[in-house]
Amino acid sequence: MEFEKLQEVVYDAGIVGAGGAGFPTHKKFSKDVKQIVVNAAECEPLMMVDHHILAKHFGAMVETLKILIEVMGAEEAIIGIKGKNLHLLDKKVCDAISGTNIKICEIPDIYPAGDEVVLVYETTGKIIPEGSIPVMVGVMVINAETVYNIHNAIKKGEKITTKYVSIGGDVEKDIIVRAPIGMKISELLSACGYTNLEGKAVINGGPMMGKLVDMETDVVTKTTKGVLIFPETHSIIQRRKMPMSMTLKRASSACCNCHMCSDMCPRYLLGYNLRVDKTLRAASHSEVKNVESFTQSALCCGCGICTVIACQQMLNPQAISMEIKGELGKQGFRRQNNASPAEVRKEREGRLIPSSVLIDRLGIRKYVKAEVKRENVKLEPKTVYIPFSQHVGKPASATVKVGDKVKVGDVVARTEQTALGTTMHASISGRVKEITDRFVIIER
Repeated sequence: MEFEKLQEVVYDAGIVGAGGAGFPTHKKFSKDVKQIVVNAAECEPLMMVDHHILAKHFGAMVETLKILIEVMGAEEAIIGIKGKNLHLLDKKVCDAISGTNIKICEIPDIYPAGDEVVLVYETTGKIIPEGSIPVMVGVMVINAETVYNIHNAIKKGEKITTKYVSIGGDVEKDIIVRAPIGMKISELLSACGYTNLEGKAVINGGPMMGKLVDMETDVVTKTTKGVLIFPETHSIIQRRKMPMSMTLKRASSACCNCHMCSDMCPRYLLGYNLRVDKTLRAASHSEVKNVESFTQSALCCGCGICTVIACQQMLNPQAISMEIKGELGKQGFRRQNNASPAEVRKEREGRLIPSSVLIDRLGIRKYVKAEVKRENVKLEPKTVYIPFSQHVGKPASATVKVGDKVKVGDVVARTEQTALGTTMHASISGRVKEITDRFVIIER
């Protein structure tokens, strides 16, 4: 397969990163890539989709990595996986790739192992420069589910119309289902039997970085990795419900300037000039003269270690940093004084956070199940809401009009291939009911 053909196939299929921000995958491909790093870390607690992909589709992933190595002229592919999950991998496939340019790298069971800066260091020993992307050090990072999606696009011509989703938390049974893109999360939970949600709230994503679900409007997107249910009184929910004004007031009154939020920051420990304590102080005390205190928030990955582990005053540096990062992005500000760390800080090894410690600190030990099964629930929503923006970059524009008939897999919106964006497809067959500023709405 030619390089341009691979890009075209992946763009046409609408493939973006299956977790995180959803970077359009065809834009990651580059002839400058020497190492392909597969993120199989299953970073956040209670997230189980990658477990399923690794257990059931590891052979397909390896087959796809061979294609990516050949097309991009890469030297090797490295699958970063925690040692506790190595049992998921098909031994025959592992034996077959032994000694080849597809390697399995055991990474420590720490959080946030899935942050691309941390993952690249743990698998290759390289440190991505501040404000840069992995290709700057010759690396492409790609999620395990994304690799499988590329396989289905190349081998079967499949488009991204469904998404694997973990459902868990304060429920009797955790499951993994494959849901249509654009299905309302409230309908998904109801169809899977999670109907008693009185006194509970729902998060789209993991307990550290996930967002509160608006049960009236939020839908399954290409980046929906998990849907977690917790009591409304749980600290995970209460932190997210606190208004930013109150978060800042608490920081201004209770911050003791201990700078533990910086000392424990995973990116700071990798050598980044990221001082969360300075951002916290500047924002909460309106210290606007030191611009660097604000612009350094662009380096924050939002992992939440500062909030959940480091801060003994129960403040929320994570929320403040991400609020500033988002506002700077909206205004088009870019940090100028980025550096290239030569080495990690010597104290890093003693400050890594084991996943088990994180689980206990979050107070979710009782929600960790011994087994999470993939269930083939028949999901047939009457209406789906296909978002124009399910990815980093430029939102898609509708390619259909109200009244058009569509089938599953038909293109309903797209961003031009030269821009940072992708293609959107119908996830059910039916008729275009409405086109809003956010959705193409299709009724069965």
